[in-house]
Amino acid sequence: MDKNALLRQMRETHAPIEAAADALDDEALGAPAPDMEGWTRKDVLAHLAWWNDHSTNVIEGNRSGVDPYPGGEEPWDPDAWNARILAENRDRSAGDVRRGEADSFARLLAAVGGATHEELFGEDPHPWLDGTVAETIVADSTDHYPDHVPHLA
Repeated sequence: MDKNALLRQMRETHAPIEAAADALDDEALGAPAPDMEGWTRKDVLAHLAWWNDHSTNVIEGNRSGVDPYPGGEEPWDPDAWNARILAENRDRSAGDVRRGEADSFARLLAAVGGATHEELFGEDPHPWLDGTVAETIVADSTDHYPDHVPHLA
């Protein structure tokens, strides 16, 4: 895979998220998400925005050499982060969440587009990052988006 293939894959897998979100008015966005007990569709969209920003932060941290999530002796726990994301975004308006997700995806595309091949695909660049930056991006985006399309339906 190269940067252009990664960007293409990101756009292709994000398109159904964008279409689903665009098809929902604010009331429908605030309705319960199918098969996600206690979550609304708005919560799902805010969750996706956070993970987009996570990848952007990892790209920037890789470039600067600074861990974007320092201070943790505990192993990375996505479930704990997801609970935190849910709590932190619960009171945001539907319009704010909708704009936030679109903006976070645009920032991620720009960050990937501005990264070098080595920044994206270089092996184990920092002790705080397992694998490559591209592997993190794929996990947060192209592997993640399809999981949540049904929750926005």
